[in-house]
Amino acid sequence: MPLLKTSYLLFSFIFLIRPVVAQVLSPDPTAEPLKGIILEGIDLTLNNRFEQAANLYQDLIDSFPQYPAGYFYKGATIQAEMLDAENYQNATEFYTLMDHTIAVVDSLRNSHMSSHLGGGKNHAWLFFYEGSAFLYRSFLKMKAGEWYAAYQDAKKGVRSLEKTIELDSTIYDAYLGIGSYKYWKSAKSKFLLWLPFITDQRERGIELVSLAIQKGWFVGTVGKDQLVWIFMNRGDFQSALTLAMENYQKYPDSRFLRWTLASAAFYAKDWDLSQKLYADLLQEIRILPENNGFNEIDCLVRLADISREIELWDESYKLADEALRLNLDDHTRDRARNKLKKALEIREDAEKQRNKTDISN
Repeated sequence: MPLLKTSYLLFSFIFLIRPVVAQVLSPDPTAEPLKGIILEGIDLTLNNRFEQAANLYQDLIDSFPQYPAGYFYKGATIQAEMLDAENYQNATEFYTLMDHTIAVVDSLRNSHMSSHLGGGKNHAWLFFYEGSAFLYRSFLKMKAGEWYAAYQDAKKGVRSLEKTIELDSTIYDAYLGIGSYKYWKSAKSKFLLWLPFITDQRERGIELVSLAIQKGWFVGTVGKDQLVWIFMNRGDFQSALTLAMENYQKYPDSRFLRWTLASAAFYAKDWDLSQKLYADLLQEIRILPENNGFNEIDCLVRLADISREIELWDESYKLADEALRLNLDDHTRDRARNKLKKALEIREDAEKQRNKTDISN
């Protein structure tokens, strides 16, 4: 589908007023042309074409500023780009877009527009946008170490998504956020599950994530990626690897999905595949203008660890040493301190093994 520019959307709005008002001003994203715009943007984002995706959603914002989808999906694209580069300098713009998503939803619910939404499914999608915006905010706050604020946003997000399915249980995209929350909340507090008032919701979480993957409109690939990490958390590394490979085969150019596959291969002890993926990622990352060294360290440490596993001690030492010698700014070095600690441990281990080999010879 070609990139939909503002002029096309306005042309449609002028000449097809009644059907387009029903489609575009409706919060239901499964109606065209909105569905096609969203899916195209998701494809662009997964293929690392962040600027094109952001421009596509900005066109939607410019044409229909009273509609929440453009703000939410542009914010999601910015978050994906920041995660891809492990560089969060655009966090302010991200939060502004997510805050605007929530504000637009609130305005729609409380204005005269509400009577034109038809209730039911359309109101349900408003809660979906609101809940998703809160969960995206929560994730970035968690990455920044703002744990309490992240938890508060997550609770708000899940409440809104639960309201979504209360109004319309067939909006399966909402089950992804609810299921992920249920699984990870239980997984992270499993040492408390023996208490009578703490329930283990991990299996229910997996059921809901799986339902979203099977029946959701927009979350199939992202849902599979989430399920891969859940499988890895459970220690089911072969299932994780199989699912990650499905996503990779659909989007072979996606760095986002290659990171997941590389991790799944590492924990499944598929050293050849993991080594190839991390080597490819390292080469690609090094030529990105926004490379700050964080992802470079991640690749080098994993490659050093793989070499240690297959007892290539010289290579393991070299890669770990390279990670430790990278020139990093203070902020990145602080964020990477655990990875650097791992690199030091691998280098010391490799050096001991090399010395043993020298003595025996």
